[in-house]
Amino acid sequence: MAETFLLEVATPERLWVRAQVREAQIPCRNGYIGVLPGHAALLSELASGRLTYMSEDGNHALEISGGWVEVLDDHVRVLADEAREA
Repeated sequence: MAETFLLEVATPERLWVRAQVREAQIPCRNGYIGVLPGHAALLSELASGRLTYMSEDGNHALEISGGWVEVLDDHVRVLADEAREA
């Protein structure tokens, strides 16, 4: 099993994140989800909140709102309506 997965966070204006990460916490419509490598596939609507992730160079956070998240076993794609540095 891989130790990291690819996280992409994008808005209509720009690509905010494209990094190999160890874990991520993502605000979804029915609460936060924690994602680790090998997570089961899912598609969920995003909620407003703080998306956090841990990569090789430390912990990071973005404030996001609206949109969708797609989780695959080695790739997480967050398509947010809005994002900004937390």
